[in-house]
Amino acid sequence: MAVLARLRPAATAAAFTRARFARSASNAVIRAGARATPPPVASVVRPAPHFRSLRAPGAQPDRRNHHQSNQSARFVPSRAMATSVASEVHPGANHADLPKNFEQGDVEERLYKMWEENGYFKPSDTAAGEPFTIAMPPPNVTGALHMGHAMFVTLQDIMARNARMRDRPTLWLPGTDHAGIATQLVVERSLEADGLTREGVGREEFERRTWEWKKEYGGRIGNQIRRLGASCDWSRERFTLDEGLSEAVLEAFVSLHERGLIYKGTYMVNWAPKLQTAVSDLEVEYSDEPGTLYYFKYPVEGGEGDAAYLPVATTRPETILGDTAVAVNPADDRFKSFIGKRCVVPFSNGRTIPIIGDDYVDIEFGTGALKITPGHDPNDYEIGQRVGLPTINIMNKDGSMNGNAGAYEGLDRAECRTKLWADMESEGIAIKSEPYQTRVPRSQRGGEVIEPLVSEQWFVKMETMAKPALEAVETGELTIVPSRFEKIYKGWLTDIRDWCIS
Repeated sequence: MAVLARLRPAATAAAFTRARFARSASNAVIRAGARATPPPVASVVRPAPHFRSLRAPGAQPDRRNHHQSNQSARFVPSRAMATSVASEVHPGANHADLPKNFEQGDVEERLYKMWEENGYFKPSDTAAGEPFTIAMPPPNVTGALHMGHAMFVTLQDIMARNARMRDRPTLWLPGTDHAGIATQLVVERSLEADGLTREGVGREEFERRTWEWKKEYGGRIGNQIRRLGASCDWSRERFTLDEGLSEAVLEAFVSLHERGLIYKGTYMVNWAPKLQTAVSDLEVEYSDEPGTLYYFKYPVEGGEGDAAYLPVATTRPETILGDTAVAVNPADDRFKSFIGKRCVVPFSNGRTIPIIGDDYVDIEFGTGALKITPGHDPNDYEIGQRVGLPTINIMNKDGSMNGNAGAYEGLDRAECRTKLWADMESEGIAIKSEPYQTRVPRSQRGGEVIEPLVSEQWFVKMETMAKPALEAVETGELTIVPSRFEKIYKGWLTDIRDWCIS
């Protein structure tokens, strides 16, 4: 009011008009007529008959002396004017019935419903401009909106409304994502509450329960987006498991496979034993957790005295059963004489493996000697591929030890660790164990510890597609706004690995 008090009478009246009318701008959109597209701002924020200029019809304002003309104008808002503005927000209400303060919750739901019922968010059939389309990045149906969703909804809403104001037929397509593993976990928990399992009920029954869950809870995300006032066309809302979209996924898969961009291969993957599925690198979260570093003697074939064994340290003694080499750094004077000899894998019925030299080995870590398990460690897998080591898988898909584990077959991986270390102590080859902060990979979805293992899966060749995507930014064909995010974009697409999609 301090600002209004300093204005001249005419300016005060105009400010009063704008302030009161701002409250009814949303209703003015609805009252603009039955059109498929909301009217431009210029036609929305227009005076009611009570607020029209007192100029003679057809007269033009003197823009050269606009300030003076405002000074001379006389404008006094009447009770009738206030009642007209109030009726825009509260149709049928008397001025005396209006609350002193504007309560947005009282009108937002009603206004949005009227917008939607009148088709204001559908593409206009009469707009003359170039079509403008946004496909909403679909939020997961399992969750609730967070601040990140609110930001992207707001930004996309700004772009969609701006395009409509520019007379462009505009479609903002809403939808939700089935969320894959996240939805599976939620449904599995509901089964567990009934004493059932996914494997026990079978595929068809599990899918039926998944769709039931989606119908019951899937509308929450859509309602939250509506509460944000998003001007998307809900008559075209999609779900990523809709029949049409599922067919499109199959068609894309076949097309990419025919072009050689999708292939089946045997590689190291992030395996989630409880979920019984491979998860992408993006779905693996690492955390530093209290663990143990185990030191033991790796017997050297034919070795005597100080050369009878190599001291090795590991955080996962159960994987010794899958070792295919022991590596030392060629620059390490303590162990370089061992290169070319062979070690005997404990509890493996005398299986021997080579001692190799590799610059990858960190002399400062543990003892400076590194056991290589290509079947259960991504770094070891790369070393194995580089030098041609065999790969031995010692675990089943549920995280239990398989036949390659010998006497430990059937034990859970954690149980195997405890028993094998106890056996090493009994055999006199255990040196010591000490607390150690371990970097543990966990599934983003279920929280379980990921088991790296080699498995046959479907992969997408990423480098082939990343190259033209990078070139599009370099040539200006694709613009990233703000430009500072180009660095992140290029970082993701540079030195990219093939994507496991199984």
